[in-house]
Amino acid sequence: MGFEQHQTFMREAIRLMRHAGVIDRSGTPFGALVVKGGDVLAACVNTVMQDNDPSAHAEVNAIREACRRLGSWDLSGCVLYTSCQCCPMCYSAACWARIEKVYYAASWEDYDDLFSDREISEDLGRPDACKTLAPEELLRAEAQQVWREYRALAAPPR
Repeated sequence: MGFEQHQTFMREAIRLMRHAGVIDRSGTPFGALVVKGGDVLAACVNTVMQDNDPSAHAEVNAIREACRRLGSWDLSGCVLYTSCQCCPMCYSAACWARIEKVYYAASWEDYDDLFSDREISEDLGRPDACKTLAPEELLRAEAQQVWREYRALAAPPR
């Protein structure tokens, strides 16, 4: 794909961003596309408030829709165009979906007075005891037993 085609897809993500956040005010200004081989598989906006779902970011919505369209969780060969730099959740979702490349327009600095993705990213780098939510291990041996059982399956799904 050439530079002009990348720009075209990013302009569509920015158009979705403007539409959701400014024009129809249906949500916050975030838009994303998943593209494969020059074809748009999904074009979505942030629907966190509309859906009462904190995971309904534009990128996650687009990944979910693209997976439905392809009938697979594996988005190898796909590109994610997002109007804003991915938060840790969206970046992780793109990694788990095997997205090939991510392009973004606005960076965290452009909107950190409204949404602070940097704070979450920094928090993830701290030791568990120092994280905001201070995660603690509990009943590890019981969970390890389930992993042993899963590994023992003839052909565990991946």
